[in-house]
Parts: sequence; C-alpha cells; structure tokens
Amino acid sequence: MSGLTNHWRHRRFPQLTVMLVATALLTAAGSTASADNGTSPKAPNTSEVTEAARHAALTSSHSSTAAAFGLFAIDAQGKLYSYAPDQTRILAPRELLATDYGDARTASSADDDGDGVADNTWIWTIDGGMSSSYGYVGGGWNIYDTVLSPGNLAGTPGYDVLGRDASGALWLYFGHGDGTVTDRHRIGGGWNTYTQIVGKGDLTGDKWPDIIARDASGVLWLYQGTGDTADPFTTRTKIGAGWNAYDYLVTPGDIDIDGKADLIARQPNGDLYFYKGTGITAAPFEAKRNIGSGYRTYRVLFS
Repeated sequence: MSGLTNHWRHRRFPQLTVMLVATALLTAAGSTASADNGTSPKAPNTSEVTEAARHAALTSSHSSTAAAFGLFAIDAQGKLYSYAPDQTRILAPRELLATDYGDARTASSADDDGDGVADNTWIWTIDGGMSSSYGYVGGGWNIYDTVLSPGNLAGTPGYDVLGRDASGALWLYFGHGDGTVTDRHRIGGGWNTYTQIVGKGDLTGDKWPDIIARDASGVLWLYQGTGDTADPFTTRTKIGAGWNAYDYLVTPGDIDIDGKADLIARQPNGDLYFYKGTGITAAPFEAKRNIGSGYRTYRVLFS
C-alpha cells in the first residue's frame, strides 16, 4: 500500500497543520494564486517552525470558533501538496509533502483535542482501508461512496466519521480521540439524493459542527449540528441553487482565520472559489471570490 498506512507517514499531517496556521499568521499579503503559484514545490521542514510561531498559531486558534486546516491536494501522479491558510490570499503557495499518495481515495484532518490545531488525519484508500495518524484502523470502508469527518458532533472525545452507503443510508462513527472509532450508528436513509456531502466545523455559530449537501439539481442544503448523539442534525435548510457549476466542494474550516468556517469550490476548468463563512444559519456564506486557477490538475482535494 505504498506506505499510506505507515505510522510515520500520517504523523506529517499534525505537524504540518501547526506550520500551516503559523505561516498564515506570518505571511504578508499577496496576489491571487494559481495551483502552482509560479514556484517550485519543496518538501516541508517542520524544524523551521519556531516556538514563537507555534505559540502564535495555537493562540490564534484558541481565540477562534473554528480550526484552520488549510487545503490539501493529490494529483494524478500521487503527489501530495498543501496550501497554508492565508488571511488575505486565502491560500499561500503550495508545498510538496509526499509523492506516494496514489492509493488515497480521500482524507480528512481532525482536531481531536479541540485546541484549534489538527492532531489527526483520517485517510481512506482505494482498496477500502482506513488509517489515522496513530496507525491502521481497518478495512471494508469501500462500502461507502462518501466518507467525511465534520468534527466532534456530540461532545465525545474526538472527531467523528460519517459514511454513506450504496443504499443512501448515512452512518455515524464516534471518534475516541486516539485514531479509533466506535461501532457505526445509522442516522437515516435518503442521502443518495445528494451528489456531494461535505462538512468541517461550525457554520452557524452554535459551536456544533454542520454538514452541507448538494443535490442533483444543484441546490445546496445545510444540516445544522445539534449535539445530540441520537439525532446529530436538524432538518435541512436551503442555502441556494446553482452549485452544480462546481465539480468539487471542500470545507477547510476557518481558512481565513476570522473565527468562522468557510467553503472552497472548484469549477471543472480548474478555477477555485472561496465562500467566506458568516456564522449565520439563514445565509452561511458571503458572495464567492476567485482565489486561483489551475486546480484541475488534482484528482483529490481535502482539508
């Protein structure tokens, strides 16, 4: 499996996320970025993160209501890149992390201890395997066509995992906070009406993680988190139409570091758009803003 389940490989993500937030705080304003930003990618060096930068990152995250995860991308050759949060540009220039992620189906960062900085990354592989930053979790996850980790849905120790099966049923796995999960719990059916389901953090300002789902007609719906283990989401609320203009939606948490969770959307031509979070249930996003081009080169985007 080319190292995807190796413990050392996954440990890169928590270290890098601290670096990403620190970089966002220390990066000067710049122009709109393309996928390669006109620079040659380089491998990250976590030793470059000073104690002062770590403190700044953690202090910023503690004062925020949403963690800043940054954006990660995997291209067709299996190269894994990261884009740090940036308060002005939204995404700082990319960094090359690894070259052997061709087996990854998708992934999701997690802030298991709730300090605003990621300390875990779930990775699902094409053959149905699932790993965390702590090691291999198990197989059989290819029964789900969609998997995501929106946050700590009900106050249990860590970030939880959702999976949608072929029948349209949505299943919930509570996270233990140590890279493992509980047995699954069925949330409900009918979720196969959606072409994408994503979520990361609190979009409505009530401290509970929410998810959003796009249906086949392009309408985007909000499912507000409740904090109830038995019934983790409210009845859906319509956000708006026209979202089938995008082939990829990513919820990166608070990527502009203003305390509110945001959304990133990619068009099929590779243009990338940023939707700033408002924290308002009735209108969770501001008008879109173009933040780059050339992102068509990636087969997987995640945060």
